[in-house]
Amino acid sequence: MTMLKCLVVGAAAIAGTASVPSQTLASEWGCQVLLCLSGDWQGTPSCHPPIDRLIDAMGLPGFSWPTCPQTNSSGAGYDPYEACPQGWTPYAPASDRPGQGQASMCRIAAGNLGQPASFGARHGQADGSPTETIQLGDRTVPVQLTHVSSGAHNDRTTTYYDIQRPRRAKPYYIDYDDANGLRQRTWFNLSRP
Repeated sequence: MTMLKCLVVGAAAIAGTASVPSQTLASEWGCQVLLCLSGDWQGTPSCHPPIDRLIDAMGLPGFSWPTCPQTNSSGAGYDPYEACPQGWTPYAPASDRPGQGQASMCRIAAGNLGQPASFGARHGQADGSPTETIQLGDRTVPVQLTHVSSGAHNDRTTTYYDIQRPRRAKPYYIDYDDANGLRQRTWFNLSRP
C-alpha cells in the first residue's frame, strides 16, 4: 500500500469511531473519494460505487465536494490546460469565452523565441491569418503568426507566435496533506469506464 493509501485507510478507520454519524459518513465518503481518485479508479471495481455516487451528486443543487478532513483535502479544482512551454505565456484570444479564466493559447514574441524554429509549409486560417508549423522539442505544432500594432500612431508592429495549449488528460485536481504533512496534488478525470 502506498503511504497515501495507508493514511486514508487509517483516517477512514478513525472517522468510523467518531460520535457524530452524519459527519462520520461524509468524512468516510470524502476519504474514499480521495483514495480512489489518487489511483486508477476506473480500473478498481471497489472505487466505482463511491465515484459513481460523486458523479451523480455533482448534478444536484447545493452539491459540495466531499473532503477528507484527516488529510486536509480540498474540494476539486479544474484546469483543462497543461502549462505553456518554457518562455511562452498563456494567452486568451478574442474567440475565447469571456469570464472563463482559462487561456486556450500560448504566445511568445518572435524576437523571444530563443530556439531554432523549423518552419513548415505556410497555411491560411479561416480568418485569413497565416499559420506555419514549428518544432517544439520532439513535437511539430501549428503556429499562428499574429502582428500587433502599438505606439501612438500604430507605428510599431510586434510579431507573435501563438500555439494551442495542450489539454490535460486529467483536468481535475485535489490538494491534500500526505502522511509527512507535505501538500500534494493528485490529478484525475471523471470519465466513467
